[in-house]
Amino acid sequence: MIIRTAMRPIYAFAFSLLILTGIASCNKQQYYEGSNASLKFSADTVSFDTIFTSIGSATQRLMVYNPYDKILKISGVQLAGGDNSPFKLNIDGRVANSLSDVEVYPKDSLYIFIQIFVNPTGNALPLFIRDSIIFTTNGSVQNIKLVAYGQDVHLLKKQTLKTQTWEADKPYLLYDTIMVDTLETLTIAKGATIYLHKQSSLQIKGTLIANGDLTTPITFQGDRLEHDYNDIPGQWSGIYFLPGSTANHLDWVIIKNGTTGIQLGKYKSTFTCDLEISNSIIQNMSYYSLLAIGAKLKAVNCVFADAAAYACGLMGGNYEFYHSTLANYYGRYASRNFSSGTLNISNYYMDTTAIVNTDLMKANFYNSIIYGSNTDEILIGNKGSGILQYLFDHCLVKSEAYNNSKYVQFFTNTRWNKDPEFKFKPKMYLELDTLSAAKDFGDSLIGRLYPLDLKKIDRTLDKGPDLGAYERVE
Repeated sequence: MIIRTAMRPIYAFAFSLLILTGIASCNKQQYYEGSNASLKFSADTVSFDTIFTSIGSATQRLMVYNPYDKILKISGVQLAGGDNSPFKLNIDGRVANSLSDVEVYPKDSLYIFIQIFVNPTGNALPLFIRDSIIFTTNGSVQNIKLVAYGQDVHLLKKQTLKTQTWEADKPYLLYDTIMVDTLETLTIAKGATIYLHKQSSLQIKGTLIANGDLTTPITFQGDRLEHDYNDIPGQWSGIYFLPGSTANHLDWVIIKNGTTGIQLGKYKSTFTCDLEISNSIIQNMSYYSLLAIGAKLKAVNCVFADAAAYACGLMGGNYEFYHSTLANYYGRYASRNFSSGTLNISNYYMDTTAIVNTDLMKANFYNSIIYGSNTDEILIGNKGSGILQYLFDHCLVKSEAYNNSKYVQFFTNTRWNKDPEFKFKPKMYLELDTLSAAKDFGDSLIGRLYPLDLKKIDRTLDKGPDLGAYERVE
């Protein structure tokens, strides 16, 4: 017994030594040490869309994979341009442009987040920016390219403007509310691009004059230029013409991806505002493409389309539409409230729970299209004692509710529920295809008043003008 007891510590010591030796051996073997070490990456190039000077970019992500069954030690991760580079890194949760001895466990990965900040250059042309991230593993060197375009902008933040002109030399980037003051005029030159940040708006107390052209339109859109944001509505607030604003004119303007494209007038106001708009596209809004309250509007060769509420809402006022396309296919981009259609005209609006009457003196549509993905694309609201006067003359209309004798005096020469065969190519436009029911159905007198369509095609050269903003050419 004594001998057996005396030997136990010896056995225990030997066993412990054996375990420690085994652990040490395992630790020595758990790192991949081959000179052919090769990391795998989620991309070989990290690209940024146009980055505005003085404004940081969205964050891009790069994933770095260890494909081996052993731990891989990356001896160095570094931004080639160092701290002077406009690119900035966050490596595995650490803000640094270089890091040493970064371990990646077997079949695991680490994240690298990349941003870019571009200083103003004073150059109107886009600036191509590039750098790379260098990885060194067991003496093996790999690199990932970083590329971006930088763009100088005119930056405006929460300002009230006096009379001025915005040229097309550089884009304009708007933050918060930019207001054109009473009795002042903002003129925008053809070819100008206006980007608006999230929830930002352009509000007009005075006058807005924006005259683009077919090849150099004026564009209003959100400031997220990544491809994924091409068709995302609600990226900015809208353009608001406030009561008292007058002599506004828009020609060859594209307004897209906001909340409300254009709002004319304001609830609870007895003052009006007016706008003439032609050859323009207002599309893909998370509320209304056009909302008018007690206002005055003349629209020629315009597209009002794709909104979560109505593409066009007219609540009291005085309105004329010539050769315009009103269409709601909002579900192509995002979820649509299918209880709403394309056009809502009424002589009232709701103030909380109370009805406010506002006379609709005129809402006339000539040679136009009102269509969409609903069964019925028109809602006409008539409550109280307010005036309600409207007319559809030589129009293509999608509606079951108003296609009857009760409303015949309001719909003359109407083509009901016939598919206009929109091409949808490219997405933001609604041109007519070969078999469109809108072909040659327009009133020739109206066609001669406005002979050129939204693409400057002459609509008077065949047997009749096509309905809507676009003339079909075979």
